[in-house]
Amino acid sequence: MFKRRIYLDYASLTPIDPSVLREMKRFSAPKYANPSSLYGEGVNAKKALEESRKKVGEFIHGHSDEIVFTSGGTESNGLALEGVYRAAYVAQDGLRNDIEKPHLIISAVEHSSVIEYANMMEKHGVEVTRLGVDSCGLISLDELKKAIKPNTFLVSIMTVNNEIGNVQPIREIAKVIRRAKEELNRDRLAEGLSPKYPLFHTDAAQAALYFDLNVEKLGVDLLTLDGSKIYGPRGIGALYVKRGTPIEPIIYGGGQEKGMRSGTENIPAIAGFAKASELAAADRENEAVRIEGLNRDFLQDLLKIRPDISVNGWSKVSVEDQSFAFATPHILNVSIPGIDNEFFVLQLDAKGIAVSTKSSCLRDQDESYALKAIGADSKTSIRFSFGRWTSKSDVRAVLRRIGALLTLGNFH
Repeated sequence: MFKRRIYLDYASLTPIDPSVLREMKRFSAPKYANPSSLYGEGVNAKKALEESRKKVGEFIHGHSDEIVFTSGGTESNGLALEGVYRAAYVAQDGLRNDIEKPHLIISAVEHSSVIEYANMMEKHGVEVTRLGVDSCGLISLDELKKAIKPNTFLVSIMTVNNEIGNVQPIREIAKVIRRAKEELNRDRLAEGLSPKYPLFHTDAAQAALYFDLNVEKLGVDLLTLDGSKIYGPRGIGALYVKRGTPIEPIIYGGGQEKGMRSGTENIPAIAGFAKASELAAADRENEAVRIEGLNRDFLQDLLKIRPDISVNGWSKVSVEDQSFAFATPHILNVSIPGIDNEFFVLQLDAKGIAVSTKSSCLRDQDESYALKAIGADSKTSIRFSFGRWTSKSDVRAVLRRIGALLTLGNFH
């Protein structure tokens, strides 16, 4: 697919799979009606919408009525944070007068959409706790437990970090939240009512290709997906909302998506998203093994070129044995001492290689807050991310060109 250039920025955007494109074309020309229409074409579009919803639900082992289609990961994250806040503190459900100041917990290395939403909510009176992380990018479960208060309405911790690729222990985090919820809601439990808050949301956009996102086993209430991270179309995503989860819409209008997300549904994109999720599920295990092998081989040979290269977000043990116990297979973030990473990326670009210095969502920021949070040098860091069309020959070619650049020493 990429004959002239080598693309190693899959964490930023995955190319659309040809099978997904074919699925989208089916609903772009011959089947194009509005799914809210009553005539035959509209009924067929509605059927396609619900079939796609079912497929995406099955992808995460959830129910079709728990899937809300959005415009992408950013909107899904915003709906989770603000939607739960509105249900808890704006809607007339009795909590508005019981709790004086709402409290939100996130990590210091969340996706920028969560960070910025939290910043906005803080300006409007929400108390925000930003959990620090260790050198591997992991939060402390003890610190999380201490941070939860009676007025905590939501905890939002991402599954896989989009910059350093570390994997948070979502199941264990869910257990901490569940225990805290039970302790905080003893009165409700005594009355035979189920505890409501805090809820748990995870941004799993970067995890969907390589991890089995079984929402029941994970123990989450809300989960974000993004089509552009699973070889699907851009501008489409989904938020899993567990049955019974109190949440209010943040976009109003015609009442589509059962009132949760108004606006005419983008059927071609939704169908493409569903197809991409099917392909991802079918190929997950084999592709994870293949990509992990590419990543491991790439790192081993990179360290031969420059032994002083450090891997960001991995423990020393993980680097020594190339263990992916707490890292996703497809992301490798390294710091190369002495380089100017932006100039280095431009030099690689001139040689036909596409990599990045940080998340594309941080374009206007000088440094990566995720790398600063783990104590890494964000001025010398490069993110390599592998994908479906990355081959062993691509990896060898990139290593040769990196070796040549570092040998020449002209990378400042």
